[in-house]
Amino acid sequence: MKKKAYLISLCAAVLMCACSDGQGSESEYFSAERALESSTESTGVSDNKEQTPQVWKTFDEIYPTLTDDDMKVKNYANNREVWDNSAQAGKLIEAGQDTPPQNELRLGNYRFGYNGCEVIAGYNMLTLAGKSPDMPKLVFEFEENILVAKDGSFGSDPRKMYLMLDKAGAEYETLYTRAECDKALDDGKSLIFSFYTGTPYFSEIHTVCIIGGREKYVLNRYNTVSGRSEISGIDDITDDDRNVIIAYAVDID
Repeated sequence: MKKKAYLISLCAAVLMCACSDGQGSESEYFSAERALESSTESTGVSDNKEQTPQVWKTFDEIYPTLTDDDMKVKNYANNREVWDNSAQAGKLIEAGQDTPPQNELRLGNYRFGYNGCEVIAGYNMLTLAGKSPDMPKLVFEFEENILVAKDGSFGSDPRKMYLMLDKAGAEYETLYTRAECDKALDDGKSLIFSFYTGTPYFSEIHTVCIIGGREKYVLNRYNTVSGRSEISGIDDITDDDRNVIIAYAVDID
């Protein structure tokens, strides 16, 4: 697993979106300003929509308008070949984002091992909800809609993933505390869960899909995990509400 950190300016600390196994690894980066925005008090989904008046643009809307030299078009060609030649289509991605075949997918200028956790969490949730997502098209749509930086170096903004859920017609709740998340999991709902792996605003972050119910499982728990990881609750992931960035609870029944 990769491990590095740096400052993007004298005024902003870099936040790494990581898939950590306790030893540390990295993926996406967020500016300190963006991270601080994610901790703002909110009353629910409607607040997010007021702050970000945006609609999820689809592959079919955007792809025909682009030329062959567009990054998204090139990535789509790569991702289409990787995905269609894998046995992963239609299945949950349970192993880490830096394991095949998902580690060969590209988001922006980077492979998924570096910045793919939000896309994987979104793909897994849509799959659980019976929406049959097409991964290459979903990657394209993340690039179009919610990359923090156009080249993918800062990954995707988990606070805007409600746009994907809205477009898919998924019913969900937006959550901000461990207690809310644990109740949703105990009620059998599944989560897209985004969190700081260490000190809020100044540590790695990661976004995962968690399957709820009597037995609870995290998918893509960290970069090189070989499969799903069982947990008893959110405290197994983080024991501090300040580390919870945002979660979306979806009833998949």
